[in-house]
Amino acid sequence: MSVLFPSIQSFYSREVPQSFPDGNDEPSNVREPGDGFTSSEVEVVLNPLSQPWKPSRNYETCPISLLQAGPHNYQISGRIVNFAHDFRNQGFHFLVVTDGSGAIAVKLYYVKASDYQVLFGQRVTIWTTFIGDSSGAGPGNIPFCASTTALYPGRNGATHIIVHSDVPDSDGSRILRCPLECNLKEYEYLPALMTLKAFLSTGYDLGEGKILVCVRSVGPRRSVQSKKHQNSLDMVEVGIFDDTATSVLKLWEDKVPSGKSWVPNQTILLISKPTFTLRGTSPEVGIGYSSMVDVDPDFPDANWLRNKVKNMTKKQSIYVPFPSGAWDIELAINGPGRTLFTIADVEDQVRHPGLTTDFTGKLNVIILDVKLMEHWRKDTLCCFECCGIPLYANKPIATCKNCESRHDLALNPRIIGSVVDESGTITGSKLVWCDDAWTQLLFGGTTGDLQREDESEINLIEQSWEDITALGSDALRDIEGLLLYSRITLTFGWSSKLERLCVLGVEW
Repeated sequence: MSVLFPSIQSFYSREVPQSFPDGNDEPSNVREPGDGFTSSEVEVVLNPLSQPWKPSRNYETCPISLLQAGPHNYQISGRIVNFAHDFRNQGFHFLVVTDGSGAIAVKLYYVKASDYQVLFGQRVTIWTTFIGDSSGAGPGNIPFCASTTALYPGRNGATHIIVHSDVPDSDGSRILRCPLECNLKEYEYLPALMTLKAFLSTGYDLGEGKILVCVRSVGPRRSVQSKKHQNSLDMVEVGIFDDTATSVLKLWEDKVPSGKSWVPNQTILLISKPTFTLRGTSPEVGIGYSSMVDVDPDFPDANWLRNKVKNMTKKQSIYVPFPSGAWDIELAINGPGRTLFTIADVEDQVRHPGLTTDFTGKLNVIILDVKLMEHWRKDTLCCFECCGIPLYANKPIATCKNCESRHDLALNPRIIGSVVDESGTITGSKLVWCDDAWTQLLFGGTTGDLQREDESEINLIEQSWEDITALGSDALRDIEGLLLYSRITLTFGWSSKLERLCVLGVEW
């Protein structure tokens, strides 16, 4: 019995004539001719990065400072401190990667430019087969960059790069954050590090300076018309500050997404060799070809600035959200364990070094100063904070001008100037109020019906502090007069996380 082997024609779809004798359209059940490749095989060719990469040889893990020029299989890990997307339209992204020991320039050749979203501070792992000297980095001098390499992911199976997306506070997000020239074991100071004030005054003349700053705000993306290149360029202004000065960091084009990923009052930047521009009387900082940007570096000066910023933001914070769920409010107000404190008692207890838990109690105080009408005239009756920028309005809803997102605003705690008792005083801006406490304070002592601007009565059964935004000036003035010098009892909760007193309820 003979064995039948399939012919090569059986692997291809049969071609169908383009015209039919009866003049009808092509039947729907006829398949189009194929080329013999499966969809997965076509996808591998058209999108080679869609498949997981498996090393075909052994690679030596090596710090950047110990790389030797010439052919060698190296695995390198580091973070991106500078980059140029689609460098001069030459078909590759230009990256500068550091691991704390040295820097290497990387030419990342791509199949599609959109395959990689490069950001400052991203952790990358590189597999390469050849290391070149610094002459291959391109024009200009990049500090500490003594090596270069070229990668061809999807084309050459021996070279590859992985851009990691680390979850915050994970192990991957904590490593490789030591800056160059920093010996953590015997740390005294970081060479060429200066304050922002010193850099803006004369330090930019040195050309080798470093500044350690915190992100203050991230502005909206704007399009600026370039007279030199006759086209429009995307730009975003990032507010930066330290304990000595504030300034603006301008990011252009491919670096704009990096700025959008930074968190105001949290992200720390170590910028080496920043550029300086004086626009009229306003100094501006920029990122040049030879600059380096370490995002959230880990060394003593950066840790000091984090703690400094934390203390500064506590004093300057516009809006502090109420910690919902931290206490049983009904139990704190009406429960059996109600303790009457004085302001001095609360201060002694919260400053006790052994205090680690939250507690609740009551304070009997007099409202010494009310600024309700003042903030109503300034249009700052309600407030919120978004993108590091304060939002103010006399309505409970406002739109952020930066990200254009709508937010529910909270009543501005600064409408209460201060409260006092026989032992001390508390500034109203330091208190964090829940919504029910605001309602009890503003309407709990009213005896008559308040009128809205449209002369309609407020429903006293289902009142909310938001009703105050619909009142006219006469009604607001009456409330301000009622609150001033009034004696009230505050049910409070001390939040060790916020380090603030939170008002849970008000009793008249």
